[in-house]
Amino acid sequence: MRLRWPAVLPCRSSIGIGASTIDYVQPHLNAAYYGPPIPPQQPPHYGPAGPPPAAPGRRRLFMVAAAAVTVLGAASLVVWLIFRPRTITANADSAALSRFDLGSGGGGGGGGNLLQYNLTVGIRLRNPNRFGVRYDYADAQAFYGGDWFAFDPVPPFYLGSKSDGRVTATFSGSSVMAGDDVQRSYRRETTEGFYDVTVKVYADLSFKASVIDVHDYKSKVTCTLRFPVPAGGSANSTAMTPLGTRCDVDF
Repeated sequence: MRLRWPAVLPCRSSIGIGASTIDYVQPHLNAAYYGPPIPPQQPPHYGPAGPPPAAPGRRRLFMVAAAAVTVLGAASLVVWLIFRPRTITANADSAALSRFDLGSGGGGGGGGNLLQYNLTVGIRLRNPNRFGVRYDYADAQAFYGGDWFAFDPVPPFYLGSKSDGRVTATFSGSSVMAGDDVQRSYRRETTEGFYDVTVKVYADLSFKASVIDVHDYKSKVTCTLRFPVPAGGSANSTAMTPLGTRCDVDF
């Protein structure tokens, strides 16, 4: 006699939880299973990913650095507002022009392009700031008709707080002046009795305003001067004539 086992079919179970009913379908089994229903497997639970361990340290370091930069910037601004540099004033207080001849051989008349000159200019500087200013490098240059003709180096000097200083530039020698415009200006001004000469002083400055050090600060003084035509050519007195010409200062 042949025995036939009944086929194993999936069975459905129900579990009541409160007012709800959850149905579970049992998987196929290799043999008859009469135990309690098997609950389905739950997926593993992973919490939210946290920041890497080093992130809080970097964030704190950044906040400290930003705070330090802000404090230093604010302190520098306050110091700058208190000690901010004000423009140095300049006046050409005296000058002497003993020779100013333009000609082929320095004989005057404007017939050539060789300028022979002997010029001395005194410039008084006033420092209105609460700190001293050091002139690390300075030179004086002379121009006539817009053309350069002379150069004089100025020794370094120190201009104290709220004090005066004096620069004397001496130009003596000869220079070739290019162009017909200079000759025309020279003839016209000789007839009028005055020569217009521009003297500029270029300087590299340094100063310390409280905790702020400033170096290679550029400055330029421009003095436009009018001299009477020297009487008697080159045999004139070199005595300084008082002036009161205010100069322009780029500071």
